[in-house]
Amino acid sequence: MSEWLALSEAEVSMVNGKWIYDLFSQRLQAGWLVGIDGSVAIDLATQKLAQFSQSQPNFIAIATLDPIEFITSLMAGCRLGIPIFLGNPHWGTAEWDRVAKLTAQVNHQHQHQIAIPTGGSSGEIKFAIHSWETLSASVWGFQEFYEVGEINAVCILPLYHVSGLMQLWRSLLTDGKLFIVDFHQFCNAPARFIDRIDLQHYFISLVPTQLSKLLDLDANWLAQFHTILLGGAPPSLELLTRARIAKLPLALTYGMTETASQVTSLKPAEFLAGNNSCGRVLPHAEIELTRSDDSQAGSIRIKAKSLMLGYFPHVDTPTYFDSDDLGTFDNVAVEPKSGYLTILGRSSAKIITGGENVFPIEVIEPIMGTGLVADVWVLGLPDRYWGQVVTAIYVPNDPLVSGAILAKAIGGKISNYKVPKQWISVDRIPRNSVGKILLQELTELIQDRKFET
Repeated sequence: MSEWLALSEAEVSMVNGKWIYDLFSQRLQAGWLVGIDGSVAIDLATQKLAQFSQSQPNFIAIATLDPIEFITSLMAGCRLGIPIFLGNPHWGTAEWDRVAKLTAQVNHQHQHQIAIPTGGSSGEIKFAIHSWETLSASVWGFQEFYEVGEINAVCILPLYHVSGLMQLWRSLLTDGKLFIVDFHQFCNAPARFIDRIDLQHYFISLVPTQLSKLLDLDANWLAQFHTILLGGAPPSLELLTRARIAKLPLALTYGMTETASQVTSLKPAEFLAGNNSCGRVLPHAEIELTRSDDSQAGSIRIKAKSLMLGYFPHVDTPTYFDSDDLGTFDNVAVEPKSGYLTILGRSSAKIITGGENVFPIEVIEPIMGTGLVADVWVLGLPDRYWGQVVTAIYVPNDPLVSGAILAKAIGGKISNYKVPKQWISVDRIPRNSVGKILLQELTELIQDRKFET
């Protein structure tokens, strides 16, 4: 187990950027990165440190797909204590204009902080401010929950995203190994990568679209992983069934950038036994449901040691975070840490049609279960009579598939008021790198389309 984890909370508060930089260097020398020469990375970090020391920037922005470039820039930024902004290298001018306006507000209170992008699906980029202490609290909770010492990870998610960054941080702090692999290269020749490590000692984090693609391959080797963490977007029941048939050690998770990734998780044995929830609350977090009526469902409020310090530029260290997600615990009579959390969807996505509540996931799952569509999303559109009308946007697997055929296929499987009254066929549903819907782009995509009723 890492020496870092033996430190008391008082000692942890005294750790500075030099300590973190030195830890990176020590771990690189010890072969932390699988297949990468650590000495090359250390040399590059030394060059970057000299460069930044000379130019004295107010902050650094890291936007690269190159893992060595990312890690060495992160090292240099930590050593100097300047704010670090993570960015998506695929952003366009509008996104970078937004970043420029935000970073113009950098001041002394942002030192020793990491700003991680979030909110892209709403069309407005925000940065959740974290410190290495909040990120590390997430590592502690993860380590205790999964009862492991070293945390080894195969990382195929981008490092600028919280789900990729946390794989780096977990392996770094616990003396684990990190194997960074490009997902497309991984799919083209998986044996080239998986033969280099002992999978049973590794975690891998996936989003549903990635898991689906890997299951389409001859992916029996997936079952060899210690744990497959699945998050980022809600998985379909069909995908979970396929994973269970393949006996995958799947762990559904719930978390977000604001909480430094997961705050609940299922364990593989529970998933294989038929549990489809997001699991139990991790040791470093607390979850409560705030309800506006007598129903068991409620808005999810999160308290966690890994909670962000605020949205940049505001540093206010919130005591809790009110998410936009609605959920239920499997047994409201038990303490939350003993119950299993099921996510119903976003409160803002809840559809109220004719006075009835409809959660998109309730409609998406049976539509995907027909096998007639490659992808689908459900939302409520304004209607003078119904208030909102349930609308399904779908990608058909065959040109002959229509809304009428789909409505008939799901008839009887859900209540009539949940069956979409409007259907829109599209070639694709825009999603980001972790599978979340890009709502603004989706709205633009369907605005001139004709409805099928």
